[in-house]
Amino acid sequence: MARKLDIRNAVHVCAQRYRQHEQDKREKQEFDSLRKTLELDIPWKDYLRARKQTGCGVREYFAFEFYNKDDALRDSFLTLKRHDVIAKKVGDVNLAITIPGNKVLFNMLFGEFLQREWNDPSACTPEEFIAFVKKHGRVLVKPSDLCSGKGIHIFSYEDDEKTRACYDELVGTGALVEELLKQHPQMDRLNPHCINTVRVATYTDRDDVHILFATARSSLGDSIVDNFGAGGMSVAVDWKTGQFIADGINQDFRRIATLPLTGTTLKGFQIPNWDKALDVVRRAARKAYALPQCHWIGWDLAFLANEEVAIVEGNWRPGTLAQNTHPRGIYRELLKLTDKL
Repeated sequence: MARKLDIRNAVHVCAQRYRQHEQDKREKQEFDSLRKTLELDIPWKDYLRARKQTGCGVREYFAFEFYNKDDALRDSFLTLKRHDVIAKKVGDVNLAITIPGNKVLFNMLFGEFLQREWNDPSACTPEEFIAFVKKHGRVLVKPSDLCSGKGIHIFSYEDDEKTRACYDELVGTGALVEELLKQHPQMDRLNPHCINTVRVATYTDRDDVHILFATARSSLGDSIVDNFGAGGMSVAVDWKTGQFIADGINQDFRRIATLPLTGTTLKGFQIPNWDKALDVVRRAARKAYALPQCHWIGWDLAFLANEEVAIVEGNWRPGTLAQNTHPRGIYRELLKLTDKL
């Protein structure tokens, strides 16, 4: 029996080593590709050292510019590996039952923060859907099962027949359509083709709403979505003032000082109505805390021409890359906050 256990353990160790070897090979290829793109002379061993310390992946290593940071600064960043550990610690683990994971339920419960009309094709008649689209002329279609801005598109009213065909395509899918927001002229200075949003991450416990960071996003072209994962850019925001505090960074992790379409300089840019934004976030986070597994949310905010602030959506357990261009990460702060539920 002991011999069988020894053999089984040996096989297990060999399998682990093989999987690690294959992972290292894939990561080395990705590392070399990004290093070449960014024209950096950094050794593979430095990545391995950072991975051992923080659990970072290759994209996190470059997004957080670990090649320019010492051990203390590296240790401040939340990586996906650390992210999962903290999520289990606070019990935010089951996406299937979380409200932010469902766009329809989110809009139903957080309607006071939306600043726009919306329609659920699965819960209305064709005539009601046609009337909604006809009223607004152009509407934003949001798929229910995609993220990072994928599948989002504008549908324009032409006639009842084409709008009915759109209804038939969407009904039963969980998708929704929304009135298009009109953003503040100051935000148009970033990119007038998309709603330039700001993600504000919060952790809420029984006593307080804690703001972790704020990161702005914009499209680098004429796309209607500003998501970093859809070819956009992001930039660190001082969450206390609403001012950009760094150059931006694009999907290839190159720094951007000015936006290509508008020529707007990023560092020093001031977001309008920031005090109102913080109030909206705090009220929304307190409401979310009453729901299952909603301690930790990333709120995407739009700043509107009527001086209001709208929540575009809430992101459950927001990802790690939004820490990019920030001088420090949120790991140690979040780890300490999560001692209290």
